[in-house]
Amino acid sequence: MKNRLLHAFFVSVITSVSASAQPVIQSQKTIGGKLDDNFYTMACTKDGGYVVGGSSKSGISGEKTESNRGIDPTTPDYWLVKLNRAGEIEWDKTIGGSDWDELLSVQQTRDGGYILGGNSSSPKSGEKTQNSRRGSLDYWVVKLDSSGNIEWDRTFGGFDEDLLSRVKQTRDGGYILGGRSLSNASGEKTENGRGDYDFWIVKIDRKGNKQWDKTIGGDDFEFFTCLDQTSDGGYIVGGTSSSGMSGDKTEASRGRDDCWIIKLDMNGNIEKDKTIGGSKDDELNDLQQTADGGYILGASSFSNISGEKSQRSRGGYDYWIVKLDKEWNKRWDRAIGGDLNDFMRDIVQTEDRGYALCGYSVSNASGEKTEPSRGVDDYWFVKVDSRGNFQWDKTIGGADHDFAGGVLSVSNNKFIIGGYSYSGISGDKTEPSRGGTDFWVVTVKNKVVKATSGISNNVISLKAPATQFSIYPNPVKDVIHIKANGINHFALYDESGKMLLSKWIRIEGEMNVSNLPAGTYYLKNNSTTDVQKIIIIK
Repeated sequence: MKNRLLHAFFVSVITSVSASAQPVIQSQKTIGGKLDDNFYTMACTKDGGYVVGGSSKSGISGEKTESNRGIDPTTPDYWLVKLNRAGEIEWDKTIGGSDWDELLSVQQTRDGGYILGGNSSSPKSGEKTQNSRRGSLDYWVVKLDSSGNIEWDRTFGGFDEDLLSRVKQTRDGGYILGGRSLSNASGEKTENGRGDYDFWIVKIDRKGNKQWDKTIGGDDFEFFTCLDQTSDGGYIVGGTSSSGMSGDKTEASRGRDDCWIIKLDMNGNIEKDKTIGGSKDDELNDLQQTADGGYILGASSFSNISGEKSQRSRGGYDYWIVKLDKEWNKRWDRAIGGDLNDFMRDIVQTEDRGYALCGYSVSNASGEKTEPSRGVDDYWFVKVDSRGNFQWDKTIGGADHDFAGGVLSVSNNKFIIGGYSYSGISGDKTEPSRGGTDFWVVTVKNKVVKATSGISNNVISLKAPATQFSIYPNPVKDVIHIKANGINHFALYDESGKMLLSKWIRIEGEMNVSNLPAGTYYLKNNSTTDVQKIIIIK
């Protein structure tokens, strides 16, 4: 009887279908000190807020509350800023040694703290507890608690240059680090280089102790950009390669630079690799496993129709997205751009199984770009559906250079875009420059026209809506965070109506979904009958 009622509630609902209109800027925030503050990374937090991070040369000034750590005031430090759901700053943290320290990656950890990753040439000084005697630049990983206090830090490198790009928490509570390296076997690096720069992947445990490392490359230049843990517990890593078939690269080059992805097992052993590109330059910037078990790649492409690229160039570089199935067969690809250069920097799957893309553009209204340039470089935000078909776009900028670097999908129609800006008050920018470059965070909301057919993307209910509960993140990989008033009983159902998990939660709690396959699920509050759709990705 219970399953029949649930089935009825799935198929008899009134639906919200979004008809796209031009999205609008809901809010924005300029964050910086009197010198250069360059945004590189951002992440949602389980309280509904978010953190933004990058490198800062500023001392105490503007929004920066702590002094520069470097002996030379022009050397940058890690700078992390925590904002609440309203976009108000809660705290900021400067972390560095006496030399060069540049934060490139941040993620909130399951204990509510944060893992930070970047590059450092600092000796033991400031917050840095280990010397960088390994080479010119090393990986530097810092673990913070929920208030931004340092719990531990670790330095990893060989005797040449090692540049960290990404750090992510893994299902075992440890972390996976990815970047590029010029080092041969030395320091923490156990394998010689293959050519020029190679990918260098390092696995560490929850306390920062190294478990294994892997060098991956061909006989030329490899530029690492992205990684993700896959549903089988292994890893997919990727970037841009200039190599032909050589070293670990099993396929010939398509052009000058190609996208290159590699699948590793949980111990770092290579299972397979794939080269994707056209006849000119194609630069991979982001990838992730999708809800269907396949993969989405986000790149910047200078190629016309050739190789794996099936659509012509719009002019200069374009956004290029490539969808692979779980066996790595190409399902489709899309070129999106204007008449000049458009550089993609981030891609994220959205609740409707489409994709949000962001980067920066110098194009005027042309091709898929529907709005004119605001200045020199502008943020350019694009939404596509699950097949890569263009839905809408938004150009955001001031009179000077504005470079978008990351996007967060807050809901199906609300997104936070982060980057850095040289602009003062002009165009879409409503706050003055603090000095040099500043972090610039913009919240965009798409206008929605309601219809009455299909299945709701947001809420399905048996009766009149009751008090809503909130969830984060969505899509989710491992743990869904739930918040509601009072004590409530929650149950998770698959699309057939089968109940998979249930839990009593008092105000705030978590439900671990890491053992469930990727797909669509429904989380029901049995205390109020409210339901929200959950997308699990791997």
